[in-house]
Amino acid sequence: MTAAVPVPDLLADNDLLQSVLEASLTALNLLRPLYGPGGELVDFSLDYLNPAGQRMVGLPARPGGSVGAHFPHAQANGLLAFYRRVFETGEPGQFDFHYQTAEINSFFLVAARRSGEVLVASILDSTNYHDRPALEQTLRQSQAREQAAREAAERERTLLEAVLAQAPVAIGIFQGDDQVVHQANGLLCALLGYPPAQLVGRPLLDGVPELRGKNFTKLMVEAARTGVPFRGQEAPAQLPQPDGQPATHYFNFVYQRLYNTRGGILGMLGMATDVTEQVLARHQVLALNEELAATNAALAASNEEFLTNNAALAHAQLQLQQLNHELEARVAERTQAAQQAQAAAEQRRRQLERLFEQVPAAICILAGPELVYELVNPGYQRLFPGRRLLGRPLLEALPELAGQPVWHSLRRVYETGQTHEEREMMIPMARHEGGPLEDFYLHYIQQARYDEQGRIDGLVVFALDITDQARARQESAALQAEVLATARRQAQEREAFYQVFEQTPAAIAFLRGPEHRLVYFNQAYQQLFPGRAMQGRTVAEMQPEAEAQGFVALLDGVYQSGKTFVGNELALTIEPADGSPAHTSYFNFTYQPYQENGHTIGLSVFAYDVTEQVLGRRQRAEVQAQLQAVFEQAPVAIGILQGTGYVVRVANASIGALWGLDPAEALGRPLFEVLPEVAKQGVRELLDGVRRTGTPFVAHELPIVLNRRGRPEKMYFNFVYQPIRRAEGSESAVAVVATDVSQQVAARQQVALANDELQAANQQLTRTNADLDNFIYTASHDLKAPITNIEGLLAALQEQLPPAVQHDELVQPLLRMMHDAIERFQKTIGHLTDISKLQQAHAQPTEAVDLAALVEDIRLDLAPALAAAGTRLFVDVARCPTLSFAPKNLRSILYNLLSNAIKYADPVRPPVVWLRCARTAGTVLLEVQDNGLGLTEAQQRQLFIMFQRLHSHVEGSGVGLYMVKKIVENAGGSIAVRSQPGEGSTFTVRLPG
Repeated sequence: MTAAVPVPDLLADNDLLQSVLEASLTALNLLRPLYGPGGELVDFSLDYLNPAGQRMVGLPARPGGSVGAHFPHAQANGLLAFYRRVFETGEPGQFDFHYQTAEINSFFLVAARRSGEVLVASILDSTNYHDRPALEQTLRQSQAREQAAREAAERERTLLEAVLAQAPVAIGIFQGDDQVVHQANGLLCALLGYPPAQLVGRPLLDGVPELRGKNFTKLMVEAARTGVPFRGQEAPAQLPQPDGQPATHYFNFVYQRLYNTRGGILGMLGMATDVTEQVLARHQVLALNEELAATNAALAASNEEFLTNNAALAHAQLQLQQLNHELEARVAERTQAAQQAQAAAEQRRRQLERLFEQVPAAICILAGPELVYELVNPGYQRLFPGRRLLGRPLLEALPELAGQPVWHSLRRVYETGQTHEEREMMIPMARHEGGPLEDFYLHYIQQARYDEQGRIDGLVVFALDITDQARARQESAALQAEVLATARRQAQEREAFYQVFEQTPAAIAFLRGPEHRLVYFNQAYQQLFPGRAMQGRTVAEMQPEAEAQGFVALLDGVYQSGKTFVGNELALTIEPADGSPAHTSYFNFTYQPYQENGHTIGLSVFAYDVTEQVLGRRQRAEVQAQLQAVFEQAPVAIGILQGTGYVVRVANASIGALWGLDPAEALGRPLFEVLPEVAKQGVRELLDGVRRTGTPFVAHELPIVLNRRGRPEKMYFNFVYQPIRRAEGSESAVAVVATDVSQQVAARQQVALANDELQAANQQLTRTNADLDNFIYTASHDLKAPITNIEGLLAALQEQLPPAVQHDELVQPLLRMMHDAIERFQKTIGHLTDISKLQQAHAQPTEAVDLAALVEDIRLDLAPALAAAGTRLFVDVARCPTLSFAPKNLRSILYNLLSNAIKYADPVRPPVVWLRCARTAGTVLLEVQDNGLGLTEAQQRQLFIMFQRLHSHVEGSGVGLYMVKKIVENAGGSIAVRSQPGEGSTFTVRLPG
């Protein structure tokens, strides 16, 4: 026999492996192959035994010698053959054997695996496992599985319920043709204006009667019928407010089906986002645009007025023409600038809408061949709280990884580009610099990252720490072994068993003979069948439903075969003896034969009622499926960031769309690796604050700069960072629910821009009016002397003409026309003088004016006109006994409005004029209404222009309403008109006070 090739001492420089071997509770052997003269493998050298192996066989740590020499029966029981097969094939295996000598008599289970030129064998004394009663072992295994499944389901249910409750959008689940509200989060209840107790469990229209007559439920029914989601944009709804008054809100909403994991329909998912502020902002933009257009029209009207005056007075002042040209140039320049600004704003808006459709994403990596930490997720950093990682090569930051499988797999992924995944990989690492090594159990994925030329320039690593679960399983196995050992000791005395059975919640019975006659049953078993006589009766007699459901046949099979039967969560329908309705329960149970002198004489029954667990698990599974469906199908961005490294644990389709990638690409990666540009924008500090304080963070319109198509762009978000706590109260994750409000912010910015443009237009209009005022003042004064001279010359001429000539049929009309022209010209100059004085008297002294007395004085002045036209005047000014105003100006306002109402009466009906006054919130409203001729829309636009006359059948100068408007505006008020041809007009004056 020749020695094998020397094997390096694996334990010399590996303290961690030495510690693992010494701490192991199972025997571990390191074996080297021994070959015969012909090169055949004949035996193995026993190089090393860990402490558990030493205790098992009574040999030192390095016993030397061969397996065959130390254990002569190893050839006969097949152990050596098993070792040779594993070493030669390289395939790991397990072998169950019995070894009996004067010192050893036990059953063993051995697992072997080849590692290079060394065979590693783990040996477990399975004697206890062979002797363990199947009844207790099956029960404990079932309970452990049930508890693990229950805890996992509860964790997922709590997580999904937290996301649903804390989402910043309204979410509801509706079922049935009547849209019964199955679930509704707090925001949906707040939007609808009703508490959850009034909504949940009721049809939607019963809970929110304000929605009757709207199309919301019809749209939901149609989406449920067709399976096609319906998306509503800016839909209005009248909903109650906290003060009980209804108000109009606007919503973007989605109706879509909810599916379970098998594709069945769970109900309808409804999600809504309140976009009232965005809609109102857009309406304000439209109003401002209309106001800007009105300003342009007023400016154009001023220009027409200026041209009219210029034509009338061109023969007197040539300077007016030059001023007019300058004014037209300014108006044209301002109009063109406003149009260009509007076009530029519209173009920017369209560009923003196109750009907002995508969200950029960047991936953080381990960069370069040395795998330098470029970005570390907080969840990753949490594994190593005392170690600096960023900017350091992997082996410099974590030198203990050198030579480990995880390092080799990283290198292979970097060199080949092939993604690598490991599940439940044990990796020894130190949490703190220089600290002791700890066993980490991880699920991880290693993936290559490529540059623009398609070359690998780094790696992306997703790791899930399952150390706690692995240790829990180990502790559970140890606990189960301890419990079963205790059960085995208790089985030594039957009376002790009976005492325990009477106190246990499990149903226990002993059956004797092939007919399965009850000889013992505990109180729990009796309670399953209340009111039935059981002692000494067969199962078929006592439980006829059990025979019909096949349980008696199972008992027969166990009795005849001698093999234990274990049932998990089997249904048993029990018909009560009192005739009440039958009910179905679920049991984990064991039928086990017991023997005397090698023959089966009866069966033991051990049953545990798991009805509550089964029904609870089904209910939890249904709730979990619904919550999962809500989460996955939500049209808002939802994600969960795990640990201090903020690893993306969960990401729905909406948040993937926001980031511009498939959610699967982000899962398991640090947030700041997925979005590196947000790391320096305060996001990390916000998340750290949420985890540190346990207080949610709510942001409204927070600006975030994201890289979009290679360049940074600012976006605005409403979002919530909500801590998710473990059962013991510590924060394990942060839920993120976000909504893009960039369009809303852009709309508000557009409003500000429109305000700036309107202010500039007003300033320009003010300057234009000032120029016009100066011209009017100059023209009215400069023309007085020339027209007076003309009047004097005409008088002198008339005196020099003989009477016969003056009364000539041709001369007399000419003289009269010349006098009329001079008189009209003098009136025009007088109006210009009045307007000039009005423009320069912006702040007339005010006093308390008795409005009723003033109106009565005006009525007396207009009495002849009222009588001539047959006009009835109705006055209602009781709510405004006094007004603080300049008396002369107030009289001028009312006199002009009332005299116009009388003059422009419609001959087809008796004329009626109303004068009213009211006060509202610091404003005085004066209203003059008539049933006269009325005005078209075109006439209304020209109504307040100087010298503009709209009806030629009555006398007038076209100055009265112009002066009224100037007086009102100089006082800080406004005047407006509502009119329809053939119906009449209403002038409304608003004055401060």
